[in-house]
Amino acid sequence: MRAPHFLVVGAARAGTTSLHYYLRQHPSLFLPSRKEPCFFSFPEKTPEYINGKFAFAVHSPEKYFQLFEAARENQVCGEISTPYLYLFDQTIQNILQYHPDHHKLKILILLRNPVDRAFSQYMWRVRDGREDLSFEEAIAKEAERMAKGYSFDYFYVDRGMYYKQVKAYLSAFKSVKIILLDDLISDTEGMLRVICRYLNVDEQHVFKLEEARNSSYEPRWNFLGRIVTSESRLKFHVLNQFPDNWKKGIRQQFDRWNSKTAKPISISPESESYLRALYREDTLRLQDLIGRDLSAWLKQKDIQ
Repeated sequence: MRAPHFLVVGAARAGTTSLHYYLRQHPSLFLPSRKEPCFFSFPEKTPEYINGKFAFAVHSPEKYFQLFEAARENQVCGEISTPYLYLFDQTIQNILQYHPDHHKLKILILLRNPVDRAFSQYMWRVRDGREDLSFEEAIAKEAERMAKGYSFDYFYVDRGMYYKQVKAYLSAFKSVKIILLDDLISDTEGMLRVICRYLNVDEQHVFKLEEARNSSYEPRWNFLGRIVTSESRLKFHVLNQFPDNWKKGIRQQFDRWNSKTAKPISISPESESYLRALYREDTLRLQDLIGRDLSAWLKQKDIQ
């Protein structure tokens, strides 16, 4: 039985789609074509959420470990599932239960300015026709949605409270690497070398770089977004048979066609200021925990 040597556990909307694209290019690495199998968050059960069924998740241990059977003997195996970070309690418990070599497992965590991340997650839901409220209305109703059993994909604010999430992984595993999206964007090649070194594969591999992936926008027609993103096991099975570049091209063409505006929509200055203050204490605690200067996350931005 093949098991992953590393897990990229999130955060959501923090560059994991691009990282999946890059790591799959490396000949010494093996990642399944299916990003986000989410097995360790939902083993042997289907989550019951309002507005979020996670039909793409793999629940069977047998089917999960089969994802890595195609790897060559000398390849380092891994996978990326963003729910792993936010659902850290159940995920870590399940890793310890199901992973045969969890004591050797390497954990990669990507983090993004929580204010930017929150708004990006909101716009992702808008893009897919899954969010009808304004950003301000949505964050005001977040506690109510949590109580009603909404999927955590609607917890725009709470998913950015990183301190307890990161601390749990640092406490549970010996090998944890934290990458900031700002660094990955400003020095993509350099950070990919850092990641390769961490995974103990050739860091001199030349990656084919790309522009930002998985962008969000305001759709022309919400119902089309809902159709394209409908959660069907058959749909995900069929899509996983296509090469990554085909899926990427089809999605990019649809996004261009269904986008109302050419430029991305920005968070309002009022909401940015509110969230920045809300995240301040958690950010300061995280800064001390990981030994990184996160002061840029605490500064007011110039929003056009």
